[in-house]
Amino acid sequence: MLEVCGLSKSFGGIHAVQDIDFTVPSGQIVSLIGPNGAGKTTCFNLITGFYQPTRGRVLWDGQEVTASKPYRMAQHGVIRTFQKTNVLRSLSAFDNLVHAHYLRDRAPLWRTFWPSKEQAQVQQEISDSASRILGQIGLSKRADILAGSLSCGELRLLEVGVALSAKPRLLMLDEPAAGLNTHEAEGLADLLRQLPGQWVESILLVEHNMGLIMRVSDQIVVMNFGKKLATGTPAQIQANEQVLEAYMGKAA
Repeated sequence: MLEVCGLSKSFGGIHAVQDIDFTVPSGQIVSLIGPNGAGKTTCFNLITGFYQPTRGRVLWDGQEVTASKPYRMAQHGVIRTFQKTNVLRSLSAFDNLVHAHYLRDRAPLWRTFWPSKEQAQVQQEISDSASRILGQIGLSKRADILAGSLSCGELRLLEVGVALSAKPRLLMLDEPAAGLNTHEAEGLADLLRQLPGQWVESILLVEHNMGLIMRVSDQIVVMNFGKKLATGTPAQIQANEQVLEAYMGKAA
């Protein structure tokens, strides 16, 4: 699905990302890990068009999409979250998901005042979809609660639900377990494993919670100082001496 080829980004004399290569195959969860400042989020920003690369290419289904605008990537089905929880806190959990179906509800303004039968049908489909997503993320009983009143763990789940409402093919999650306790992180891991093949085709994940990473990942890409240090299965990464020394601060 996604191919990153020699992707690089420099900010003046700082080389934030240097010649990164990896792929995200259909049906897999690929995780991007590394110490703070390794370039993981910069890589996310390059893929989704928030940053323009200094060099390198991004391919989607074999077609070059390098430096495409974020809304174009969303139209392709590449949907991301951000490190900071980004929901509408003054709306209920349900209404957050309804509003997140923005790629489906593209009616002209005048339809707001003179809605058609087709528009009413679309709105019903969106409402049904929002209810199904609430069930999937385990927030059905919290549907009418204002997002601002939800716990940190519930907000993280809602953020995943907001992303799912945009109907992604590739779901890109930037530190979705930040601030979660062990029990909440385990619940998030269970949710993520259920998504590929049902709600999304694949997931690209940036995360610092190693327990979650090892539990959900099919492949792991390790970054350090903007470069790719290693790639492999969770078992291979856990046995990699360079990773243990550079990322975990100890030799194998």
